[in-house]
Formats: sequence, structure tokens, C-alpha cells
Amino acid sequence: MVRNVVLFTVMSLIWGLTWAAIKIGLSDLPPLLLAAARYLLAAALLAIAVRGAGAAFTEGRARRTVVSALLVNTGTYGLLFWGMQHVPSGLSGLVNLTLIPVLLFGLAALTGEERPTWRHAVVLAIGCVGLVGLFWARLGAERGASGVGLGAIVIATVSYCVGSVVARPLIGPVKPLALTMVQAAIGGAALLGLSLALEPISRDTLDAFLTPAAIGSLLFLLLLGTIVAYTIYLVLLREWGTMRAGLYAFVSPIIALGTGAWLFGETIGAVEIAGAALMLAAAAMALRPLKDHPA
Repeated sequence: MVRNVVLFTVMSLIWGLTWAAIKIGLSDLPPLLLAAARYLLAAALLAIAVRGAGAAFTEGRARRTVVSALLVNTGTYGLLFWGMQHVPSGLSGLVNLTLIPVLLFGLAALTGEERPTWRHAVVLAIGCVGLVGLFWARLGAERGASGVGLGAIVIATVSYCVGSVVARPLIGPVKPLALTMVQAAIGGAALLGLSLALEPISRDTLDAFLTPAAIGSLLFLLLLGTIVAYTIYLVLLREWGTMRAGLYAFVSPIIALGTGAWLFGETIGAVEIAGAALMLAAAAMALRPLKDHPA
């Protein structure tokens, strides 16, 4: 139990900082190309030391491996980045992060992984209210959301959640780091194809990879955001299930908010602080029953 809580904390911290790393990287690179580089470089680095990736394609696991990679990496980031071009960032984050725990719980209930209780309803309600509070100031200041863009963000979030459920049976037969490598390679290759088809790429774009902002962003995203945090997420999917592993959506935004205030001078008011407190309370309520089931 203690080990998994530590892993969950590390994962939430890293993914909270990831939004700042992406924002820094996007100052020099197109979004799909940045995402493709993140995953392809992570896969190449893991390929040097990780063994056992072949298990992802044996004993009937190949289709599940490919589908989960395309859903979690390509479908999620392709649609999310496209949608964010047409929807204000505050609303994009609210829609994405609110839907993740709700959808993961719904899918867990449908597959029989979780049995719905009053505690689940209370946790989700408190956490979602907290998310609204966290994004309240941005929602009041931002206008001009596109219905199509919102639809893309919703579908991106559904893609991520369904991909997580699809990937869960692979963890065990396939080592988490090996699965991270395989999914990164497949998802990154597909994202690169989308980038070449949809984004203007020139010599100046390639030169931008050598800027300090791009190098720092990519190093953080591929080493911590993908290799460390996503591998932890796979471990927690196996040991905690999809709903509890997805509770990082109630913790990471608080880290992102604090990072935004520190790095970019974004303001934090009483409403945001109250929202953060509600989200932490929701996460604590959801994790508390695990004390009786040590991992």
C-alpha cells in the first residue's frame, strides 16, 4: 500500500509538471511533432536496455497492444492538440480532467472491475466540483469555444480511458517498461505520420529542436513524463485498477496550477485554493479503502 501511494504521488507530481513542459516546448515546435518526438525518442532510449517487448505480440496480444497504443497515445494527443486549437485552455483542461476519473470509473463498472457504491459517487462529485473551482477564473476570462473542438477533446479523453482499459490485461504478461516502449513506438510513429500530413514542417522547424526550450521540454517529457510516469501508471492500473489509477486527474492539476504561478506568473485566488482542497479530499477518500488491501 505505502509503495503504491508513493508511486501515485510521484506520477501525479510528474504529470502535473508535464503541462508546463509542453507549454515550453510548444513555444518552438508544432504540437503533433512535439508529441511524436516525445514518444519516438522514449521508445529508442528504452530499446537500448529493455528486453521482453516481444511478449506484447505473442499469444494473441498483438491486436490489443496496437489498439491500446493508438488509443492512448495517437488518438488522445492527436485529437486533444487539435481540439485545443479551437477551445480555450481552461475549458480544455476542465473537460479533459473531469471526464478522466468519471469515464474510467464507468468503464470499470461496465467491465465488472468496480462495484458502484455511494462512496464512488461522493468522490467523483467532490472531485469534479473541485476541478470547476480550480479552473473557475480561466473559465470566466475565456470565450469562443468551438463545439467541434470540444467534441474533439471529449473523444480524445474517451480514447485515453478506453485505451487504458484495453491495455490493462497486457500488464503482467508484458513487463510495464516493455509495454511503455512498444506503445511509445507505435503511438509515436502514428503521430509522426499525422504531423507530416497536417503540420507545416521546414528546415526552421527541425532547427528548433536544438533550442534550449525544446531540448529541456523533450528531456522532461520523454524521461519523466513517458518512461517514469506512464510506466508507474501501468503498474497502478494492474494493482489498483483503472478508477483509482485515474485519480491523478484530481491531484496533477493542483501541481500544474502551482507550477503555472511559479513559472508563468499565473494568479491563484481563494476559489482555486478551495477547489484544490476539494480535489485532494476526493482523492484521499477514494484511496482510503485500499488500507485493507495491501499491495
